[in-house]
Parts: sequence; structure tokens; C-alpha cells
Amino acid sequence: MEMTDILPVAAWAELERDITERFGVNAHVYNDKGQPFTGHATWENKLCLAIRESKSAATGICAVINQVLGHEVRETKAPAITDCDAGMLVVCVPLFIKGELVGMVGGCGGFADDNEPEAYLLEKMAGLSEDKVEEICSGMPRKTAEEVQALSDYIEGRVAEIVQQHEARQA
Repeated sequence: MEMTDILPVAAWAELERDITERFGVNAHVYNDKGQPFTGHATWENKLCLAIRESKSAATGICAVINQVLGHEVRETKAPAITDCDAGMLVVCVPLFIKGELVGMVGGCGGFADDNEPEAYLLEKMAGLSEDKVEEICSGMPRKTAEEVQALSDYIEGRVAEIVQQHEARQA
């Protein structure tokens, strides 16, 4: 089963926009292999954009955390909240149909209250000097633990609703 068997691409892209607008994160819907498929991308902060502009940083930071979280949520069947190697928060909620992982919905970007950017790693992987990282991150809003949990809870609720509607259509 594919994510597009549950909802059309446009509906998944709309969910991404909704999450981004509500929580100020980069929202993404992934298939079961951890690949985005909607064609929608909104970068809510300059650091994520700078990372994505560097192939080595995108591969070494974004792709790695997506693989790790994909494996984790497949095993635990529960949402995961963590930080990427750049120090930014990542939320990943699995979507299961009849016990099969079909995809994931999540949001990333921004810093939890107690996190700082990993300037050394960003210099090595993205070629960003410590001063440039500081400049890019200046004024970036921070997320409290409660805000991060609210993001996870919202995505989890939306995923549950989508699964329930899909299952009702199949009955």
C-alpha cells in the first residue's frame, strides 16, 4: 500500500502546509522508505535551507535522521521526538494500516529551548562558518517542550483521523 492509496498527493501537501502554518516547522510527508513525495517544500528557517542547499549536509544530516527515525517508528509503532545532528528538533509520526508501515508525517526545524546549533558539524558538512551559523540562527524562534509535544500530538491526531477515515472507506 502507498500513501497515495490513502489520500491524493494534493491532500498530503495540504497537511504539510497546515502543519507548517500552525507550528512554524518544515512539515513533510514521507512514504515507507522515508522519501518525500508531495513536491511541497517550505523552509521555515534559514538554517534548514542552508543545509538542504549542500548535498553533503542534506545527505549527512537530513537523510540520516530520516533513516534513523523511520527505523525507530517502524519498530516502536509510536511517534518519535528527537534532534537532528545539526541540533534542530525533529518529530516523526508513523502511519500504519493493518500493521504495515505505509509512511510517516513529521515536522522539523527550529531549536528546542535547551539546544544550540552544532556549529562544528555545520562547518564541516555544509561549509558554514561559526559566524554564518550564528547569523543564520539569529532570531530563530525556540520551541518549549510543551510546544514540541503539541506538534507531535497534533500530527498524531491528524494521522489517526486519516487512518480512521481510510479504514471506514474500506469497510
